[in-house]
Amino acid sequence: MTRLTFQNPRIVAAIAALGLGSVMYDNTAITTAMPSIQNSLMTETSALQWILSVMSITTGTVLPFAGAFGDRYGPLKAFRVGLFIFGLGALCASQSPTFAWLLAARIVQGIGVAFMLPNGGAILSANVEPGYRNKAVGLWISFSSIGLLIGPLAGGYLTQNYGWHSVLWGHPIISFFGLALTFFLKEGEKSVNLNTLDIRGILSISGATLLFSAGVIDAGRSQPHPLMDLTLIISGITLYLIFYRIECRIQNPLIEISWFRSKRVRGVLIACFIYNATIPAATFLVSLLAQKSKGFSPLLGGGVILAMCILMPFGARKIGQVKNSHELRRLMLWAIMGLMINYLLIGVFARASIPIFFLTLFGAGLFAGVLFAGDTIAIMDSLEPEKTASGLAALSMVRQIAAVIGIALFGTLAEVSTKISGSSFQGHILGIGASGLVTIVAWFILRSALSPVRSD
Repeated sequence: MTRLTFQNPRIVAAIAALGLGSVMYDNTAITTAMPSIQNSLMTETSALQWILSVMSITTGTVLPFAGAFGDRYGPLKAFRVGLFIFGLGALCASQSPTFAWLLAARIVQGIGVAFMLPNGGAILSANVEPGYRNKAVGLWISFSSIGLLIGPLAGGYLTQNYGWHSVLWGHPIISFFGLALTFFLKEGEKSVNLNTLDIRGILSISGATLLFSAGVIDAGRSQPHPLMDLTLIISGITLYLIFYRIECRIQNPLIEISWFRSKRVRGVLIACFIYNATIPAATFLVSLLAQKSKGFSPLLGGGVILAMCILMPFGARKIGQVKNSHELRRLMLWAIMGLMINYLLIGVFARASIPIFFLTLFGAGLFAGVLFAGDTIAIMDSLEPEKTASGLAALSMVRQIAAVIGIALFGTLAEVSTKISGSSFQGHILGIGASGLVTIVAWFILRSALSPVRSD
């Protein structure tokens, strides 16, 4: 098979999807296995948040380096590095005897994710004709979403029959298989003149996210430490402010100030932060609601997560059919509104029969698929080709940080509500409903950002 064969958008998107798809499989499979991990490693519910958060924080920290690596050496090389490291981390995680071991392995996985996410998108630009790029992005998200579909059921089945460690057995095989296929692709553009990395910005925003999340998560524990938690939260906020000042003054910022001068890019990134905080948080809480509050088995709990993801490929494919910015704006706004309503319906019908409860779950994936593919296209259309990898790295960093903060905030809200009401059921419902209400803020921001009347 020659490289020319792989200029077909479907084939290129399928290879790139082995990276993002592995991450999606991991997220849904691990989320499904959360209650079993808690029982096996004897941890509090609040500690479970770290299994997802520590990988996201690591990914957010390494993303700028990964984006710069892709700019300098080519996105394809960076993508290969990510596949290898992610597979290695998953192999280590599958052997975890303790909670600390699992967290350490998740950190390794996070490094791999950082190299895969932005550079996977850049591979599409290098191997697909510009006229087919939107289609390729839609296919990339759609094919990657197969990981979302397999993850919940495979995670539930494997957890129920072989234990939670087994959900990680397939990661290395998929990663190394994908690594072999990448050698049929061609390398993307490289930047000759690269700016110095903003080390201070990277450390300040990563430290801010770590401290803020640690304070919020500990506040939800059965025995919190109020003074320490308050100190951590204030320290995190302070570091966020320091990060802002650094970015305003430094010559080569982590996130270019010029991007924020563009109403379009600024609005997309802020809206992306909001709904990427609510989507993983709501999914995490629905998983706990199903298995811990409603008593579902791991396999049926996997079915719950599957229902929330199964329509994501259709949402992404819908974005692939968009012909102009007006259609993109309209579709993304409908998706945000639909997502808000969907989360509220899940809370309202949480006590209903199993069939009715399942019916409330399907819209989440459809709307998330539209948003994930839509903001990717919006950012790619706004940046120069040689800055695509860095721009997508910034978008991925926003997603990762948002996921950490969202899980911490809404997870802790659910825990505090549980302690007050004495009912985990009520706590989970409140957290899910709150995530839906917050999502609507993104609607107003994106409505202005993608407005046809430009004020940049």
